[in-house]
Amino acid sequence: MTDLYAVRVLAVDPPRRRIQLRVTAINPDVWDSPLPNDAKFFLRDLEDDEAILDLLLDEDDGVDDDFVESVERTATRNYPFTAKAKARLFESGRGFPREDEGPFNEMSPESAAALVHCEEIRVGADYDVVVTDSRLIEHLEAGNWWRTAAYPGAD
Repeated sequence: MTDLYAVRVLAVDPPRRRIQLRVTAINPDVWDSPLPNDAKFFLRDLEDDEAILDLLLDEDDGVDDDFVESVERTATRNYPFTAKAKARLFESGRGFPREDEGPFNEMSPESAAALVHCEEIRVGADYDVVVTDSRLIEHLEAGNWWRTAAYPGAD
């Protein structure tokens, strides 16, 4: 599947079962689409994580497949995506970094700055996501990031 978005962990609070995520549209096919704002997007995205998938597959651990309790969009960037924002993106000449550059806090200063710049010039939003079980997010750390083929909306 084609990657549509990049997701970066901004903060994790396992006792409150809360994670703050920054979602950035990296594929031109979703630049003009509505931003994700539903639990299904975050279910699709997070269930690709190996540790979360292991919890979901273990029938004895009590983790529900419908593990996203709530989603709140807290900020948006470049939304809607105007012609001016699109021109600024093309003028930058920088593609979104690949995951092999490592977690945000372990990237070289140049790569970390490039990632932040890419987030700033693309369509995106920040979210507070609450999950049903803290074990689903306790392995994640601020700075983790990944690309995802998850998409917003109903199945």
